[in-house]
Amino acid sequence: MGFLDWAAGAYLAGRAHNTMNRPHITVPSGYEIRGMKSKGLSEWTIKYGKIGSNTTSQFNVSRNTRSRTGGWKFYWN
Repeated sequence: MGFLDWAAGAYLAGRAHNTMNRPHITVPSGYEIRGMKSKGLSEWTIKYGKIGSNTTSQFNVSRNTRSRTGGWKFYWN
């Protein structure tokens, strides 16, 4: 069981690292971030919407993502 304990510990450490190291995001004009949730070991789900609107959209970013169409910029630690 030593290997399984090690593998589980490594997975949990990776999840904790991802949760504690959120991306810093530059949001395009007219939009706001409504939520961020870590997904797995190196991805985040970003929920956003237009300011003053009730609709919410989402997309996923990984640690390799630096920008997205429309003026989104992502900075990782």
